[in-house]
Amino acid sequence: MSGARASEASSRGDHTPRPVTRGEEKPARVAHVDWLNATFPKPSMTVEGFVSLLGRMLGRPVSALAGKGLHGFKESVRLIAHHGSQSTAIGFVAWGGEAQNGRWLFSLEGQGCAFVHDWAGLADLLESLDAKLTRVDLALDFLDGEYGVDEALDIHACGGFAFDGKMSPKTSFAGDWLEGVDGRTLYVGKASNGKMLRVYEKGRQLGDPDSEWCRFEVQLGNRDRVLPFEVLTDCDAFFAGAYPALADLVDEAARRIPTSRPDAQITLADLGHHLRRCYGKVIHAMTQHAGASHAELIEGVRITALPRRLNLSSIAAGVTWADVHARMEKLQ
Repeated sequence: MSGARASEASSRGDHTPRPVTRGEEKPARVAHVDWLNATFPKPSMTVEGFVSLLGRMLGRPVSALAGKGLHGFKESVRLIAHHGSQSTAIGFVAWGGEAQNGRWLFSLEGQGCAFVHDWAGLADLLESLDAKLTRVDLALDFLDGEYGVDEALDIHACGGFAFDGKMSPKTSFAGDWLEGVDGRTLYVGKASNGKMLRVYEKGRQLGDPDSEWCRFEVQLGNRDRVLPFEVLTDCDAFFAGAYPALADLVDEAARRIPTSRPDAQITLADLGHHLRRCYGKVIHAMTQHAGASHAELIEGVRITALPRRLNLSSIAAGVTWADVHARMEKLQ
């Protein structure tokens, strides 16, 4: 994990996550909001008035500490939540600057999200302000490592993060992959594209080298999509809808957020590459150890239809096996 990301992760909720164990009945809602960014036109209330309303949603006093310009905004305040004798920085409000056209930016970080006891009320408040959600992180924790980075790698290898036969999202890695003491992070997709999954060993990154606590965290952005306010109150459904494999981790029907641009269709070579990567060894075992001939194997598994996401123009153009195979080799 990069220094900036590690700093952000360490500032996220220190609240105790709820585990989901294989073989046990899943709770009705296990994913939770772990980050929230929203922008909205300048409201009729003052900053102090907004901070007071926020305190009601968090069920504790919240104060504002004047800060400097932030993220292109001229002014900002740091939000401080007070609980007992302790105070915790939970986010910020920023405003001002000619380029911002009067809009405000509200950001609630991990610990602040953990304090919220009325997500429906907060969603209603933001909707009444004509806000746009620009980032929402949904997190699901496995305290005992029931699912972790290694499982996520296996899921990716078999296309579990790909929709409708499309190519799997690209991955990247950060953290301690050699020793494993300080924790590893797997990124699936890119935040700049509007959606990304982080799978990371949170307990180890927080300083416990023996911890098995792993977090699956979906970061949703508003690029080419509109984040509905329901994402704040129906976390499991939108977590499950982010990537196909995530629907197996929660007990809720998946809800996908549509994009404003059509999904790119794919070619036979893309499908062939996916077939070889996930099932090439199965094909080898069938022919070499189960005694199936190539013709028998093909007839045994073939379905007489075309994949729904196949780019039909590639078929109409008279594609040949030589062309498909050459493309598949380039995808290796």
